[in-house]
Amino acid sequence: MIWKDKTFLRSAAVLVGTMVGVGVFGIPFTFAKAGFWVGFLFLIFIAGITLLTDFMYGEIILRTQAKHQLVGYAQIYLGPFFKKAVFFTAALSTYAALLAYIIISGDFLSNIFSNFFYFSPATYSAIFFAVLSVIIFKGIKTVSWVELFLAALFAAVIMSIFIFGIGKINFANFSSVTSEYWFLPYGILLFAFAGLPAVPMQRQLLAGREELFKKSILVSVLLVAILYFIFAFSVLGVSGDTTTPDAISGLFVSLGGTIVFFGSLFGVLAVSTSYLMLGSAFLDIFNLDFGISRKLSWLLVILPPFVLFLGGMRTFIDVISLAGSVGIGVEGVVLVLIFRKSKITGDRIPEYSLKIPRWLLYFLAAVFISGAVYAIFIK
Repeated sequence: MIWKDKTFLRSAAVLVGTMVGVGVFGIPFTFAKAGFWVGFLFLIFIAGITLLTDFMYGEIILRTQAKHQLVGYAQIYLGPFFKKAVFFTAALSTYAALLAYIIISGDFLSNIFSNFFYFSPATYSAIFFAVLSVIIFKGIKTVSWVELFLAALFAAVIMSIFIFGIGKINFANFSSVTSEYWFLPYGILLFAFAGLPAVPMQRQLLAGREELFKKSILVSVLLVAILYFIFAFSVLGVSGDTTTPDAISGLFVSLGGTIVFFGSLFGVLAVSTSYLMLGSAFLDIFNLDFGISRKLSWLLVILPPFVLFLGGMRTFIDVISLAGSVGIGVEGVVLVLIFRKSKITGDRIPEYSLKIPRWLLYFLAAVFISGAVYAIFIK
């Protein structure tokens, strides 16, 4: 019985904990703008794409003796150019995520402390940046169990919003569609479902039991998709047109300050641990992989997103939408190329092998490319 298998549950929880992050808070707002049913269709579509790409990545890992992240697999199967391309997109996504954490932290901290210490959300964001950046420099890192605990806490927050809000859901809030914003959920959902770095960790946890690897990915993605749907349904059903980009603030009128307080508290904890984990990992890349001094590496991590913040880039939705459409999109294209090459030159027999038609791989790459082009040039 896999539900009683602690190793299986841990492997699934790693991917769930990686996917559930700051991106989830933008989902209800995009559904409110585009229309609930448009957002719902995008949710199904992106969940399907995520499941397929995670399955593909899992097979790449199983076909390769050496253990790597996506940058390493790009080097092995496609060469140094694609290694640099993956690093560039990873850097873009990381900077965008750090900037998004800085932006949204101000809203959450304002919700928590404004009754005691009134500062603008931008000031709270600056305080968040200063404190967390110092912690990164000191070398304090989060551990995986904290991420998993926060994923469980997020599930509790979602269910609390659903339970307390079920009687206040207005089904008229699900009927509107705005063609101007039809594409908005795409990048947000790609960002919210992003979890490729956790897939190699799943395989490591399942060492010797790789036959459970594919099922672990399936359970993780389905669980996250269900959580995201319940969250969007609950928040939009209660808040309607007043749904805010951080999802939580707009619940005050309908559900009161207690839900907003605890929702914001979860948000601060989730954003803080993610900022520490992502910032520390990025610092190590500059410091260890590129041989840059620790102090300069630290500055390379923290300054670009904060400079963008000071320069006026403070629209949470736009930041994570661009990161999802472009950063995650380019990673997806490279993953398709690696997958095809690993089928030919992989040095290990995998525990599962996907039979994906060539047209579907082309379609998948076309979706990622089209999404990135639309987000940059058309949107």
